[in-house]
Amino acid sequence: MDQVMTNFREYLKTFNFKENFEGLTSNVRGDMLAGITVAMVILPMALAFGVASGLGAVAGMWSAVAAGLVAGPLSGSAWSVGGPTGPMTIQILTIAQTHQMPDGSPDLVFIATMVALAGLILIVLGLLKLGQFIKFTPYSVISGFMTGLGILYMLLQLNPFIGLPGAKSITAAITELPSTIAHASLPALAIGFLTLAIVVIWPKISPVTWLPGPLIGLFVGTAVATTLGLDIPKIGDIPTGLPTFYVPDLTLLEAAFVPAAALAGLCIFDSLLTCLIVDNMTGTHHNSDRELVAQGSANLFSGLIGGLGGATNTMPCVVNIQSGARTRLASITMGLVLLSFILGLGSLAASIPLSALAGILLKAGYDILDMRVLPVVRRLPISDLMVFALVVLMTVFWNLLSAMAMGLAVAFFRFVKDQSDRYKADLNVRNEDVKQEEEDLIFAFGRDYAQRISQNGANMGEISGRFEHLVRDRIIIVRPHGPLFFGAIDWLNDTVEHLENKDVLIIRCKWLDELDLSGAYALGDLIEAANSRNVAVLTAGMSPRTRQVLEDLHELNRLDPNNICTHFNEVLDKAMQIVEKKALQAKPQSQGERIVSAG
Repeated sequence: MDQVMTNFREYLKTFNFKENFEGLTSNVRGDMLAGITVAMVILPMALAFGVASGLGAVAGMWSAVAAGLVAGPLSGSAWSVGGPTGPMTIQILTIAQTHQMPDGSPDLVFIATMVALAGLILIVLGLLKLGQFIKFTPYSVISGFMTGLGILYMLLQLNPFIGLPGAKSITAAITELPSTIAHASLPALAIGFLTLAIVVIWPKISPVTWLPGPLIGLFVGTAVATTLGLDIPKIGDIPTGLPTFYVPDLTLLEAAFVPAAALAGLCIFDSLLTCLIVDNMTGTHHNSDRELVAQGSANLFSGLIGGLGGATNTMPCVVNIQSGARTRLASITMGLVLLSFILGLGSLAASIPLSALAGILLKAGYDILDMRVLPVVRRLPISDLMVFALVVLMTVFWNLLSAMAMGLAVAFFRFVKDQSDRYKADLNVRNEDVKQEEEDLIFAFGRDYAQRISQNGANMGEISGRFEHLVRDRIIIVRPHGPLFFGAIDWLNDTVEHLENKDVLIIRCKWLDELDLSGAYALGDLIEAANSRNVAVLTAGMSPRTRQVLEDLHELNRLDPNNICTHFNEVLDKAMQIVEKKALQAKPQSQGERIVSAG
């Protein structure tokens, strides 16, 4: 009982959210200024995603508020900033188009139930500590994801930076670039450059280190545009008012589960990959399981107030870091600022030029690029270079989730291939190491055997030599080792080809400590192949674990129980008896001639 309680206390340490509030007041001024800056960055994104979802701009705003005020305090990283994201918005748009009321409007109760259910799924997955598996992501995937995101964000900000509507896709942003430049708005471009210059230069020249460059750039860019009365695109009107509360319909849970699980999956990849990027930029380590609980709680709350699903978002996180944030107070401040806009202060942000925001995001996009890898990218090992390039291209030209999945798949197969090659190399080394041991045993058996039958006048040395030759000619020995997994079984299949003209197959299991389903079936197939060729199968040194796995899978039934031995010398003795018996069946002779003839 004491051990159970100890384990439970260790488990609860992961979810000790009280730790998140320690030191919350250590950087109040810096965190609040960073939070204001991030709110300005998230504001147009939240409005745009809300409109794109089909639920209205206010749905995106409430999602961002939930991310700041609910996920922020509970997050697994001090720099974590969430809100609606592109992939999750597309998922909600698809559901809004397929689940509609009789008048053609989206079924808001179903969507609210789905978003809330996705939040519950995330909370459960976090409590089960499944988020920690993101730590096994190869660096080539993380680096490719960072670089791809940086390129993607910078390309998508080009249109707003020069005063034009945002490109509908990354392909359009690239192909229409000549036309875009030709139709650039010089006033908007000037404000964009002014803001970008301040963001870049301010940290280098400012005597006031606590004032973040992005906030100063945003303030100066907005002030200049307003003072000069420039006619350039601005954020514009912001929807206001209290949220509408939705009670999830429990009768819809079954229908909502699959889309909710998909929404949760998008959130997991987006959030945890962003946390890895934040770790890489700050030299810290996030708590993946706590992050999932935080984002799950935000999505649950967002669903209840009619908001979109949200996740930890890379761009705002980078701006948060750039702006000098150190604690979760920045995310909380961001949520409070956005909430104040919804409750009536939206006019304060309505005049912010989109080109000024684009200037801030261009610098953030550049900072996402993995400058640790890019300078040496041509020197990367070919396998890492392939994964890196694939993830970059898919992130830019396809979508983030597919890029992540494909990158992990390629890295996984590369890992399996490397492990398989290493397994074969280790197998060859082990075979060489144990050959001398086996040679000594065979020599000792040959000498003892020669002594037993030399009474009949046969030459003892000749008999011993014939014995050794017989073992090599009629007996085949295989030595599986370590974890026999799906990537390291092809050599067992190759062994089948060497069973011809053999009498005995010896499987030395002394070094086999683990095997998966593929390994167990490969071992069973080898035994069955030997049985079909009338080759006797003997095993030595099989561990209880290996025996249990083979027994549970009904593969042990292929073996004669009498042929399952503990020691190799016992197996060798049985093997010689079988070889001798088969030799006698083939050509009966006197006892003194047996071994000579059989050899």
